[in-house]
Amino acid sequence: MSTNIPKTIPEFIAWCGDHADSWQMHQAQIGLSAGQVAGFKALVEALETADAAATAARTASKDATIALRNNLDATRATAAAYVAVIKAFAESTNNPNVYSLASISPDDPRSTLPPPLPPESFVATVNPSGSIKLTWKVSQPAGVSNIAYMVKRKIPGVDTAFTTIGSAGKKEFTDETLPVGVDAVQYIVQPRRGESIGGESNVLALQFGSVGGGGGSAFGITSTTTMPNSGNNSVKMAA
Repeated sequence: MSTNIPKTIPEFIAWCGDHADSWQMHQAQIGLSAGQVAGFKALVEALETADAAATAARTASKDATIALRNNLDATRATAAAYVAVIKAFAESTNNPNVYSLASISPDDPRSTLPPPLPPESFVATVNPSGSIKLTWKVSQPAGVSNIAYMVKRKIPGVDTAFTTIGSAGKKEFTDETLPVGVDAVQYIVQPRRGESIGGESNVLALQFGSVGGGGGSAFGITSTTTMPNSGNNSVKMAA
């Protein structure tokens, strides 16, 4: 079914104006009474008046919004400049009462970065040269970077305490100074960022021996790390 009445407001208002005049001119021939035509014409006139008022209101609202934004930007810029002046005055006079008198807050103190975190898990492998390669995983807090990982070593039965043997700027270190013929070695990794030193990692204990089966064998190591309140975690690796 087709329709004669437009859907959009501007087209409908124009349609009503045209038909109000046409219906008034031919009211008798199209079956409408004089009262019906007059009533419709009054409705059309009211509609046109309301549309004009709405258009004017939209234009006024748009202009008012532009004026509001312009005034808002100017006032915000001035307020920010004056707040900066007040803060500078409070700092230059070393008078914290200035902030309360001006009803503004002082700048937040610069945040202090937390110390770097120690490694969480290790992997140890034996290189063909006999050196030990350590790799580890750790997620540092946001903003904490440029970490130096200090590696400490202790050989059971030889050393009475851990001794720093080197440092690494990435999450791996190769121990090329391990004496030949030792049966076990222990490592601790401790992160450092400038003067901020993090805690020590869990002890990574390596036990050297043979692994294999079926009549064959291969040199390998058993890696053990002690996790807090959870006992030992052992992994055997062939080299």
